[in-house]
Formats: sequence, C-alpha cells, structure tokens
Amino acid sequence: MWSETAVVLFPIGETLEFKELGDSAVPAGRLTFWTPAAAVPAWADDPRAPALVHEHHVRAAAARGARHVDPAWIGVSFGVGRVGPHLVGSALTAWLRGHEHLRSRLVPVDGGCVRRTLPASAVALRREDVGVFADGASVRRQIEALFDRGAGPLGWPQTVFATVEGATGVTVFAGADHGVVDAYTLAMIPGQVRTVLAGGAGPVTGPTFLDFGAEERRLAERPPPGPEHTERWRALLRHGRGRTPAFPLPLGTSEEPLAQCSAYRRLLDGPATTRFAAASSAAGGTTAAGLLACLALAAAEVAGGRHLSVVSLANARPDRWRAVPGWIVGLHPVRIPTAPGAAFADTVALAAAELRRRGPGPGSSLPHVNRMLRGELHPRFVVSYLDARRVAGTPPRPDDTMLRSRIHARPEVYVWLTRGERGVHLSARFPDTPVARANVGRFVTAVARAAAHVADGRRAEAVPTPV
Repeated sequence: MWSETAVVLFPIGETLEFKELGDSAVPAGRLTFWTPAAAVPAWADDPRAPALVHEHHVRAAAARGARHVDPAWIGVSFGVGRVGPHLVGSALTAWLRGHEHLRSRLVPVDGGCVRRTLPASAVALRREDVGVFADGASVRRQIEALFDRGAGPLGWPQTVFATVEGATGVTVFAGADHGVVDAYTLAMIPGQVRTVLAGGAGPVTGPTFLDFGAEERRLAERPPPGPEHTERWRALLRHGRGRTPAFPLPLGTSEEPLAQCSAYRRLLDGPATTRFAAASSAAGGTTAAGLLACLALAAAEVAGGRHLSVVSLANARPDRWRAVPGWIVGLHPVRIPTAPGAAFADTVALAAAELRRRGPGPGSSLPHVNRMLRGELHPRFVVSYLDARRVAGTPPRPDDTMLRSRIHARPEVYVWLTRGERGVHLSARFPDTPVARANVGRFVTAVARAAAHVADGRRAEAVPTPV
C-alpha cells in the first residue's frame, strides 16, 4: 500500500535492510516543476486566528531564524495516467484554488501571528520544464531540492508540485509544509486530484482549516478537561522522571540533534490483516489496539519491559471536520502493562481500554497539552495509526506513496502504522547510529513476529524471554 520515501528503508526477508527506497520509487522521464504564484496586491488581511498547532509550528520556525535550513515537509506521489501537461497544470491549479488554507499564510509578529489570504482567482501555477532524465535517482534529487526550498513554514507558497512524464504515464509529486497538512490530508489528495482531472467537481465547499483554527481557539478558552485526563499525562511524565517516554532500547546518542534515518516494513498482507483484525475484535479491541498490543509484546521480548509507554498520535477531526484537510492531530498518553509471557488477548484488552480513555480530539493538540500541563512536552517515542481506507473521499490506490523530508532531531523514535487494502505497513524514523539501527531493527522484527503469530491463528501467549 504505502511506502514512505525521501530517505526510506525497506526490509528483505525477516530483517530490516537499510537501503534507500527513493530512487526506485521515482520514475525516469520528463520533469516539470509547478510552483504557486500570486501578485502581491492580491493578499488581504484575514481576521481568523490560526490553529494553535500551526501557530506553534510557525513561531518555532521563526525563532530558529530564516537562515536555519532543516526541511520539515511531508508529501505524496501518485499516478494520473497519460495526460498532457496542460491538463495536469489546470487540475493542480483548480485543486489548489479549492483549498483555502493552502492560499493563506501566517506572518509571525510579537506574541503571535497574523494571517493573510489570497482569493482563489489570484492563484496560478508557474511551470518550469526542468528536462528529461534517464534515471530515477537524478529526478529524486531534483524533486527533493524543490520541496526543501519551496515547502517551508515561513512565507508562501507552502505547497509545491512536480510531475514526471515517464513510460507508464504521469506521476504527480506534491510536497507541503507539515504546518498545513497531516497524513490524513495526504491520503485524500490523490483521489481529489484524479476527480478534478476526470472532470468532476473540486473540493466541496464548507468549513476549512482556517475556520477550524477559530473554533479551536474557542475550545481552548473552555475549562480544561477533567482531572483524570490531566493526571494520565502527569503519570506518564512521572514514570519518565519528568520526561516523555523513551524508546525501550538504547539508541547510541547524546541529547544533541542528529540526522535521522528511516525504515519501512510490511507487517501483514491483506488476508493476514483481515485475520488479525478478527482476532483483535474477538479480544475486545480494534486493529489499532491489536497493533499497540504487538508493540507492547515486542517491547517485553526485546527489552524485558513491564510496560509499553508511548505518546500516541491520532487524527483528531470531529465529524463536522472529517473532510477538512489541514493539520488536525491529537496527542495522547499511552501506557500498557505487559511482561514476557503476557497473552495477546489480555494485552489487546488493556490497549483498547487505554485508547478509549483518549481525551477530546480538537483539545489534544501539542499546544493544548502544553497549556494543560503548564510546560513544554518533547515527545521521544511516538506511535501513530492511520486507516487509509477510512479517509474522506476516494481512498488512495496501492501505488500512491507518502513522502517525508530528511530531518535532524533529538534522540527520538517515531513509528507510523498504516492500514490499507493490501495490509498493514510500518514506517519509522530514528537516529542514524549503528546502535539505533540494530535496536530498532530488533524491535520491528519482534513486532512483525507478534503480528504474524496472531494472524496465523497462534495464541501468541508465550512471548520469549529477552536474550
């Protein structure tokens, strides 16, 4: 289903093979850049307050300074068949005009940000024919450089496009600053663009991410959630001696920012995922709870841990905002008891109970949690789950591919679990050290083994004692 590129690594057999996937995911052919442009007088002041997480993101980038270069974009690539450049350009222009938040920008000022927005008619795409390339590696480097310089949190545009006309048709690459899109948004983009190309209507009118920002502010002014929600966060921090949970194995790093590398693995194919979901349901949980249980069992196997402690990321869109693109993600504390020898069914029940205790969606963004705790969280071990079959609109196709930029970060491990029509996939990023490569590899292999045991109908009760 999804592989995540930029610097993505994929498995061979039962072990993680650390090898760049990017070159093989990018076709050779005629490369064209498409960059949004607008006349300066078209910008107008917009009184709507930004979403808290977007403002936090922009202000943090401004504090680092305009000269700081550390890309933070995410993106998606997808095929659209054999279409001419004029049709592609027209479709991308119509799609961009239909998303208000992508033709808006935040300008940092003392104590906050002010918004300026363009009318749809003012947005055009500037086309640049880069040339014809005989290998995917050269194309990938060109696209990555475009996204690095053109999809940043400060200024505008925050979204740029590239197309490659190759032997099998046209592949579209869209890259955007993380402040204006999340993984759920990326999963919606291919279907929306294909609909426009097929002559269908553009994005449905209605509330946008800019309207969500205003509503989120109103939520922030309400009394905080009950003490149980706050106490769950405080308990998680107490177990970490005042810090968020760390990956259960050493990473071989100091506290200084370090280049991160990536890994990708398909955990389960389609039929195995169906069996895994049924086993999770029989134990009183969902597929997400079952996968969290496998992570907990893996932590017990490789590290002898008595708990899996993580910060969980989840789509936080209420029903009214289900089809709204943007960055609408919530953070939740997760702590699942486990131990060598724990039963899968028991662990699923504990994971499901933990997921049911999640706080309110729009009130769970990082700035909200920071305000609630009166501090600054720095997540170190993060797990995210997305069911790409459930996104609004047309689900992504099997060859649609999520992208993310290279990144420097403090010692941290992010794990993304994605369910699609062809199964469950795991992508991770972690410090680029030999110790982290080995230990994250051990952990992911243990997760895959636990998931396979469940899907194969084994009870997975006997979790091996760590060597």
